[in-house]
Amino acid sequence: MSSYSGYKLIGVNPYSKNVGWSMLLAEFLTNAEAQAARFEARGLGPANIEAASSQAVQENPAIAALAAQAAYATPQRVGGNFWTPAETLGQILASGNPDGTDLQTLLDTTVEGITAPVQ
Repeated sequence: MSSYSGYKLIGVNPYSKNVGWSMLLAEFLTNAEAQAARFEARGLGPANIEAASSQAVQENPAIAALAAQAAYATPQRVGGNFWTPAETLGQILASGNPDGTDLQTLLDTTVEGITAPVQ
């Protein structure tokens, strides 16, 4: 058994028709104030360095335990097969699942694609 470490990343598609609004949303979601509010409301560890350095975050037992364990964790990486199956699933769901495929079948197909050997 092993623990995994990772980070939160918010990316903006530079080809989006709403790049400006997307950038503003990304900046808002990742700024220190929003991350601190998220911690206060939900107890979730902030990814923002400034928010994470607050005394309240540092004294949180769960977050302190995760920080101590991070030295022994394996970095979590998204495999090479993740994006295409995830995109396909997203497109099907965003279009309202026009073929009426069972949700479990959609999820199973997505997992099969993600876990398939990389060629």
